[in-house]
Amino acid sequence: MKTLLLTLLLIPIMGFSQTTISGIVKNKETETLIENAVVVLKPFRIKGGGYYSGKKTEKNGVFKLSTNYNYPMQLITTKKGCETKKIKIKKGNTYVEVIIECDAESIKEIIKEQTSDVDSDGVLDRDDDSVYQAGDAKNKGCPWPDKDNDGVPDDKDNCPEEVGTQENNGCPIVPSKFTEFIESDKNNILFTVSSSQLDSDAKFTLNSVKTLLDFYTKTSITIEGYASTDGSIDYNQKLSEERAMEIKNYLVSNNIAPERLNIIGYGESRPVANNSTTYGRAKNRRAQIKINL
Repeated sequence: MKTLLLTLLLIPIMGFSQTTISGIVKNKETETLIENAVVVLKPFRIKGGGYYSGKKTEKNGVFKLSTNYNYPMQLITTKKGCETKKIKIKKGNTYVEVIIECDAESIKEIIKEQTSDVDSDGVLDRDDDSVYQAGDAKNKGCPWPDKDNDGVPDDKDNCPEEVGTQENNGCPIVPSKFTEFIESDKNNILFTVSSSQLDSDAKFTLNSVKTLLDFYTKTSITIEGYASTDGSIDYNQKLSEERAMEIKNYLVSNNIAPERLNIIGYGESRPVANNSTTYGRAKNRRAQIKINL
């Protein structure tokens, strides 16, 4: 009883194994690959109506059909202006080259349809998402958008979300977001006594600088290092340069080109607070960013 039940369960599975038939359709005389021809698979021994699998040929006349029918099968190809072609598919056949004959006028129209480029942008209409407007092949035949409406298309705009100039690759001459950072309290990287090491707060600030440099790809900066009077003049000069260099190295390690980063050390010569107080010296152990205009 169990054997009989198992056999009954296997019959549908065996009877519905899937077969895939692929191929191309082309014209006999011109060898033009025919698109939008209807290709149908039917059981060979069933005539007239009934169930069948079919679809249109795609780009370059390619088709691929899957069916549960058993061999032998019949592949029927039709196209207006062309003969109807019937091919018997025997067991083992999985690829078929269908050669059909189309009348001269029809093949002329087929070639025209398959090679049409109404907007003359080099992208055939069949592949063009903007048939009546010249565009770029990389954008499916459509013109590139210009999000910020500055006259520079997004594919050439280094600042696609901010109004700029063509001369500056779509970026503003004065990078406004960077300027806001420069003029804010964020533009102040502090160090501990006799140290050029970056702490977590400094790295957080520098990550913002990196983001701005990534946004304004044509902008370069100068990193200014400073020191308090907790040492000799020569020592503080060297320390201020080391602080600026440490910042440059951090940005370079985060994929900012070194040629965009200048450094300068001012030592203890430009205090922003009173060096005679602990609070003032802490404020003077710093680095700041300036935009190179």
